[in-house]
Amino acid sequence: STSEARRTVHPRDAAPLVGTELFATDWRRVDRSHLDMFHWSVDEVAAAADVSANADFPRAADNIDGFMLVALATSAFFNNFPIGGVGLVAWNYGLDRVRFPATVYLENRIRLRTTLEAVEERGDGWLLRNFVTIDLEESTRPAMVGAWLVMLTPTTG
Repeated sequence: STSEARRTVHPRDAAPLVGTELFATDWRRVDRSHLDMFHWSVDEVAAAADVSANADFPRAADNIDGFMLVALATSAFFNNFPIGGVGLVAWNYGLDRVRFPATVYLENRIRLRTTLEAVEERGDGWLLRNFVTIDLEESTRPAMVGAWLVMLTPTTG
């Protein structure tokens, strides 16, 4: 889902939001089409890609790679992130301590939750540290956790 509050809080006004959950997305399923597209995008040459290790997973080719979760989190994050505004651009600045505690399989339902951890004003903009969790429906363990760093800078020209 896309939040109506998207990019309505300027980073200079975001400090009071530290420690609060900024948003939680709707639940979504990872379907075969998206999984196949992810594999196509990361396998150098499909005919030469060694995917034999997938056979060792309980559900073989139905396993959703952790890096696919990071890719799915990108649009969920930026489609719902409420901090930004006109004249600012948001940059992926990095990830810290990303972990994948639970395995996600095809047709499982996931959602992204984001809590603002810190806002740091810098000479070139604002660095925001966000704790992100990808929940796995009907699981006590999340599919992914970590810190998502976002740099907001004024647009140029």
